[in-house]
Amino acid sequence: MSTSTSATTANNKVIQPKWHQPQGANSEKPVLRLYNSLTRNKNVFVPISGTNTVTWYSCGPTVYDASHMGHARNYVSIDINRRILSDYFGYDIQFVQNVTDIDDKIIIRARQNYLLEQYIKNNGSENKLISKDIKEKVTKALFQYIQKNLKQDFNVIEQFCEWRDKINFEAEKLANPKFPMHITAVENTIKALKEDCESDVFFKLVKDTFVPLLDAESGSTVKDPEVFRKLPAYWEKQYDIDMAKLNVRPPTITTRVSEYVPEIIKFVQKIIDNGYGYATADGSVYFDTVKFDSSPDHDYAKCQPWNKGKLDLINDAEGSLSNFGTNNGKKSKNDFALWKASKPGEPEWESPWGPGRPGWHIECSVMASDILGENIDIHSGGIDLAFPHHDNELAQSEARFDNKQWINYFLHTGHLHIEGQKMSKSLKNFITIDEALQKFTSRQLRLAFASVQWNNQLDFKESLIHEVKSLETSFNNFFNNVRALKTDYEHALSQNQYISKKLTFVEKQLLSDLIVTKERVHASFCDNLSTPQVLKVLSDMVTSTNTYIKNVGSELKIEPVIEVCKYVTKILNVIGFQTRSDQLGWTSDSADGKSFESGSLEDTIMPYVKVLSNFRDQVRSMAIKKVDNVEYLKLTDSVRDHDLLNLNIALDDRNGQNALIKFLSDKEKDEMIKFMQEKEAREEAKRLKKLEQQRQRELKEKERREKASVSPLEMFKNNELYSEWDEQGIPLKDKDGNDVTKSMTKKLKKQWEQQKKLHEEYFGKIDA
Repeated sequence: MSTSTSATTANNKVIQPKWHQPQGANSEKPVLRLYNSLTRNKNVFVPISGTNTVTWYSCGPTVYDASHMGHARNYVSIDINRRILSDYFGYDIQFVQNVTDIDDKIIIRARQNYLLEQYIKNNGSENKLISKDIKEKVTKALFQYIQKNLKQDFNVIEQFCEWRDKINFEAEKLANPKFPMHITAVENTIKALKEDCESDVFFKLVKDTFVPLLDAESGSTVKDPEVFRKLPAYWEKQYDIDMAKLNVRPPTITTRVSEYVPEIIKFVQKIIDNGYGYATADGSVYFDTVKFDSSPDHDYAKCQPWNKGKLDLINDAEGSLSNFGTNNGKKSKNDFALWKASKPGEPEWESPWGPGRPGWHIECSVMASDILGENIDIHSGGIDLAFPHHDNELAQSEARFDNKQWINYFLHTGHLHIEGQKMSKSLKNFITIDEALQKFTSRQLRLAFASVQWNNQLDFKESLIHEVKSLETSFNNFFNNVRALKTDYEHALSQNQYISKKLTFVEKQLLSDLIVTKERVHASFCDNLSTPQVLKVLSDMVTSTNTYIKNVGSELKIEPVIEVCKYVTKILNVIGFQTRSDQLGWTSDSADGKSFESGSLEDTIMPYVKVLSNFRDQVRSMAIKKVDNVEYLKLTDSVRDHDLLNLNIALDDRNGQNALIKFLSDKEKDEMIKFMQEKEAREEAKRLKKLEQQRQRELKEKERREKASVSPLEMFKNNELYSEWDEQGIPLKDKDGNDVTKSMTKKLKKQWEQQKKLHEEYFGKIDA
């Protein structure tokens, strides 16, 4: 009778054996924590929804000028964070971002541009030299500009030049960051006044000093609303183009301030009704910071309470068109505008308090709340907005909804410095995104931003760029190698070659390393979305895989290598790098990633046939001449390093195996050609340095030999300083017949011994 391992009941019914629940490791799994400006700590992220739905508002651009590298750092970093939460952690994010198209800066810039255009139209013509009257008006504007911005009262240009040459420029710059900008504006105007410039050049040079005068004289006459729409509409479009170039995902919803004025008016009225806002005699409405802060249910300046009361920050945020006089009706200097009464020359909308326009801070509160509600998971923006902008947003929103916490997580991106200097539109020292993309690729910029923690300051300097390019090259080489190895493997299969798939210890170790890599990547993402650490972990995994590829040679197992490559590609895609459809690396930085243009068969293959034909001709010629074998090796190197490389093909030599064939994009080809040229240049420089060192050695040797040719017996006898010598030729008396002093004799004997040693080294021993 056979026995059964199955358990049975009393009535012989077969049942399954007991199943044992697997017990996981006791170690705690990492959870997502975000650095929250409201606590200045990394807090566990818990969405309001209790599900995977997340609400997120991000401060968008104030569109009055070109976006610069500081904006790129902010928006790309936020884009990376958004992608990680969405594509890695799986959150369903409703991402709202505004466009500020009503603002003091926009009003001033739009008005001044319009007034200058009208002035040029009425007073200048193309290729016409500037009249005396115009130069006098510009000169008047120049001295007013100097008096206002440099606090100097001059009436002739030479006074400015003398003053400028005497000042401590660095000290002035330290005291006032805008100082260099003002000096440049004045110098440009002086240049225009002194040179016979044509109209377009003249007004371009004098614009910064001239438009404030035009604005003061005629700014109040500008009433056409189109003037204030044209400028922000243009720069909003340019911003969108820049973001597309940087591969920044568009918002789920974009809001414009100009389309939200009715909602803003209702929001302000509700704040007044709740007792935290008040209207003034001129038709403005202010937020009562003192009353709000004294409420037991509210706190003012949650992000940066240490900046509360700092009038320079408060007034700067209020805008240069604000009324800072004692008669503005404000209860406290800390109070900020919810609604601004419009003055002549400013856009206006009707409101219960009179014609006016929104304050800056209220705009974001209204637009964010309209889409996302009275409680929001995440708010993001640059750290420079923390106080007072974001603190004022929090206060007015919590006053409107009478709640304690409008935003749960405030994510502030760090400043960007260029070689240690902060960039700013107001300082006019910025590098535009378009300018940056002429020097660096979008991928290199994203790599640079991802290489520094998103909430830390980033110094965009040469050493960082060097590290980024090195990392990019490392990933590029890895992806190219893996694709080439895969092609090699598939070719071998097509030739019916038997290839073992059995994993050995080294492949198992590689897969084990990949598991550890995944755990480290997850822990890094959980730790405040730490992309610098993630990139390091991926780089380490690439290095391990490269070592495996190098060590195993022809015994390589392609499947584990492809598994590593696909994971690295997946994580890079999460960070925002565009990747190939086969998941074996990122796409080319070129427009379409294609290396070859389409065309007829002859057009396509002719360049390659020419390389083959030329190679055959040279081999044949060299064989006839019976050249040395080393010349054949030089020829094969030339085909690899020049002929094929120019056709976007790279060959990697492998010990005991055929060369690995890799197809390159135009950018990769150019980088490799540049690398080869730099390598050749270094080798040539090394060769020339070696030759120069040899020449210097020979020159020194010649000089030494010439010096040695003088016998020590004669070395002092041709010297007019002495009149008598001993048998060795050492002076006994000077030219006046006096005995040579003992100290001098000692010194001369030392020189004689040195010359004797040198002379005998070349000419043999002398008798003395």
